[in-house]
Amino acid sequence: MSFIKFDRYVDRHARSFTERLQNLCRMPSVAARGSGMRVIAETVEQSMQRIGIGTRSFRVGSGYPIIYGECGGGPKTFVVYGHYDVQPVGQLSDWSSGPFAATIEDGKLYARGAANSKGDLVARLAAVEAYQKTFGKLPVTLRFIIEGEDGLGSPSLYRFTAENAELLKADGCLWDEGSSDTKETPIISLGFKGITFLELRAFGPRSDLHSKWGAIVPNPAWRLVQALATITSPKGVITIDGFSSHIAPISDEDSEVLRAIELDEAGLKREFRIGGWVRAMKGPMLVKEHIFGPTCTICGIHTGHTEAGAKTVLPSMAMARLDFRLVPDLTAQIVVGLLREHLDIRGFKDIEIIELGSAPLAKSSAKSRVARAVIESTAEVYGKPPLIYPMDPSSGPVGAVCGVSEPPTPIASFGTGYAGSNPHGPNENIRVEDFLKSIKLIGRVIHKLAASKSKAAIDPHEDSKSTAPLPKVKTEPRI
Repeated sequence: MSFIKFDRYVDRHARSFTERLQNLCRMPSVAARGSGMRVIAETVEQSMQRIGIGTRSFRVGSGYPIIYGECGGGPKTFVVYGHYDVQPVGQLSDWSSGPFAATIEDGKLYARGAANSKGDLVARLAAVEAYQKTFGKLPVTLRFIIEGEDGLGSPSLYRFTAENAELLKADGCLWDEGSSDTKETPIISLGFKGITFLELRAFGPRSDLHSKWGAIVPNPAWRLVQALATITSPKGVITIDGFSSHIAPISDEDSEVLRAIELDEAGLKREFRIGGWVRAMKGPMLVKEHIFGPTCTICGIHTGHTEAGAKTVLPSMAMARLDFRLVPDLTAQIVVGLLREHLDIRGFKDIEIIELGSAPLAKSSAKSRVARAVIESTAEVYGKPPLIYPMDPSSGPVGAVCGVSEPPTPIASFGTGYAGSNPHGPNENIRVEDFLKSIKLIGRVIHKLAASKSKAAIDPHEDSKSTAPLPKVKTEPRI
């Protein structure tokens, strides 16, 4: 099928599509704050309805709305995941323009959520519109699941999918995470690392004291720092007792895939403005660790007086937030249990561990119908074969969406970002050209999902095979 007509439609409506994205990015939707969430959910649902997607809005308890939408037809069904919430903006002074101004400068749209992932959401809706206007009814059934709690660990989504598993039955899933690398090669991920997000707390006196008491009153800030220092070595190796014994060896198939991946080490170091990598890694070892290495990251520490001006206090409490990225065969339960035992043995029984949220890892086959359609379409649009990551270093609620069936639904993830998008950081942005390319890419994916034959023609179970299980894990964030 020729996509000349489709591409022309996208080009003619490029300004309109871009303005739709700007309008959505101008709506603050920080899940952690809660303001404006109902309004943006209604806006997204109306946008879906305007292009012929039948929708239903679900509320789980006091959670933010989950929008379910369905359109198209044909023998194959695919889930499209997205979210309308965004991360907190951080320090406003770090932004060159307002985080919700959605300004375009030098071909880049700057806004919190542009890359993660309102750009992906608007691009997919625009592709459905363009396909229907140029070719007619979609040749496959698309089931959209759009949530508003990605930044909170997706608690409502886990409960929703557990109660509505029939809405998630599909031959594959299109996820909304991805970018091109520093060499402009698009990256397609076939899974995600898992994650567990924790808070560690140490307590001291009933309230902050004058620091003159520092010689005789225990300081919880020092207590927490000393506990944290036992979790990793100075070189960044996780030193929790028994941790490494739970990590599965990398399979021969994945080792072969890793050999085809090359990180632009010099370009990334320039982009991040760093002098080197952890443990001075490079080459194949760096790639292997990036994709299959577990992590323990201190995401933030808070204690005592951190505002402007001097204030000599001995803090009453110290808190650190950590996330662990999980690889086969690590689970959130294993990590929390090992960490508790590790701290207890070292005399830190007083350090409190609070579980804020978790998600299991996801990992599927490159031979699935959805993976092949995305890989082939990406090569057509970008003029070069994409990099295939067997597992993305980031995480998401894939288990909620793709783990409701057995075997798990295969996944392919891609997005509108590029190496300089800086999602979660200041000046988050996407290039308008990449946004428009993504629309053209999704149009081709829709066609190939219906037309292409996966290896299922030989092995009828190949489309749903996964190289790792996706357990149904619920999460109860307490952020």
